[in-house]
Amino acid sequence: MRHCQAPARIIVLVAAVMLNSLASYSQGGSSALDLDKLSASSKALSSSSTLLTADQIPTDDIVDPEIYRLGPGDVLAYQTNGIDFTEKMTVVSPENTVMIDRIGMLPIGQMTLAQFRDTLRSVFRRRSQTVEVYVTLRRARMIYVTLSGNMTFPGTYSVPASMRVSTFVNLMRQPWLLSRDGGLSEMARTANAATAVPSRTPEFARSNSPFLGPYAMRNILVRHRKGVSYVDIPKSRLDGYSHLDPHLREGDEVIVPTEQPTAQTISIAGAVVNPVVLAHKQGDKLSVLLAAAGGFTDNADRSNVTLVNSASGPSQKIQLNDDFTFEGEDITLSPGATLIVESIKLSGERDFGVVQVYGEVDNPGAYPVQSGTTRVASILQQAGGTTSKAALGLSYIVRPEVAPGTQIQQRDEANRSFQYSDLKLEDTTRYHFDQKYRMPYVSCDLATALRDSNSLDNVVLQSGDIVVVVPTPERVYVYGQVLRPGYVPYSPGKRLEWYVERAGGYATGAQEDRSRIIRGRSKVWVEEDENVVVEPGDEVYVPRPADVPINTEIQTYSVIASIAASVGLLAATVISLFR
Repeated sequence: MRHCQAPARIIVLVAAVMLNSLASYSQGGSSALDLDKLSASSKALSSSSTLLTADQIPTDDIVDPEIYRLGPGDVLAYQTNGIDFTEKMTVVSPENTVMIDRIGMLPIGQMTLAQFRDTLRSVFRRRSQTVEVYVTLRRARMIYVTLSGNMTFPGTYSVPASMRVSTFVNLMRQPWLLSRDGGLSEMARTANAATAVPSRTPEFARSNSPFLGPYAMRNILVRHRKGVSYVDIPKSRLDGYSHLDPHLREGDEVIVPTEQPTAQTISIAGAVVNPVVLAHKQGDKLSVLLAAAGGFTDNADRSNVTLVNSASGPSQKIQLNDDFTFEGEDITLSPGATLIVESIKLSGERDFGVVQVYGEVDNPGAYPVQSGTTRVASILQQAGGTTSKAALGLSYIVRPEVAPGTQIQQRDEANRSFQYSDLKLEDTTRYHFDQKYRMPYVSCDLATALRDSNSLDNVVLQSGDIVVVVPTPERVYVYGQVLRPGYVPYSPGKRLEWYVERAGGYATGAQEDRSRIIRGRSKVWVEEDENVVVEPGDEVYVPRPADVPINTEIQTYSVIASIAASVGLLAATVISLFR
């Protein structure tokens, strides 16, 4: 009897579960099929979230589906219309295949993104003629690319496949940008190695690409594992020519050629954003120059554009639209052709600019100047004059200059300046210090300029100059071999010795005869003299005993002893001769 009750209980329990499921389905609840769909959807979302929340990769230009070739690691997303419109994610496998839901494994081969879209659309339409498929690249893969040729940093780099050749070559100016962990420490570590175009390199060499000259930017060779591509950066900016600056692929070798000084050129000059010289290639047209120039400047005379297409032929006027395009046929350019965009000439035009005045004046700020005419005393008067706290002896005028950006550039510039000098070899280190830390000051004395407006110190200002009127420090810093180094209150007319005494006097071993005054503005070291007084903001430095190695001291004493012995022997010889 008990054995019969157990199966009956099981049957009742199963029936209850089935009735509960049917009730849930009839009331609009989730069926077992619905739960399966939700589970699959949850897994898909989880996978998508994992793929899309990984470390972000820098992107380059917009990916062109017609030239971007798929490869292992690309993350693709596709959707179909109809009942299931869920976005599905798939990753290209190392075998260069993708797994498509309800389709199976699909080989990629050497397909571009556009070709893959067409292939997937045709596969789905074998099942339904009305289905539409949407495919997009959600994340580009990372690849290894080799850089060689005439570049400062040849080698192999890891970059996203969406990167174009022009960007890859330009990034070699600061290779730390290609590192995912390239932070401030990496920047500091590679700062000495980062090289750019020297400051005296012609403008065309850094107009389109910081490293590439007119020949290289149009003749880069990319060697693929199968086949080659030729890169023409200026022409790739034209519609329909993006394939001349392709996306990178696995195993590519980017070869940058050496500049060819004898190569024929074409150029555009005048009132354009980017005056540039390009290497001439057979079939070049006017649109290539316009694409490289980037557009008009504000002062361009759009009605006065001249094309000199041949040294022997006549020039012709070109009508350019406001958007830097032209009407009619695209003109074929001859070697040596130049397009000149004139500037608008205004009657009575004068060169005006702006200078900045900072510090101890009544009304600091920006003031207009006429370059070559306005003088510093006039500007200081416009600023309300100097205040009672102004230290004119420490005040200065800065004229900003375009200096080499990196330490290598600075060293190259210094070596270039030192190349034909008649200085001695031991002057090199001192010269490098002076070159490296030179300040773009205008040589003048503001105190004299305000006192005598006709003096040479009342210099003419240029647009961009900065006039800094420094407040009186009212202190002098004394340091080195003194008993109490530190700030000492300034006292007018006092000499070096007085400030040393206020700092506790000389300490043991002080080299008193080598004490110096360091001028506050110029940092020039001045030797003590009865006519030299300390000025506010100056520093007083007392040297310590020289740190001489024991071997050097022994050698010095040996030389002195040898000289003394030689002198004694000579004296004895002379005395004996006289006797």
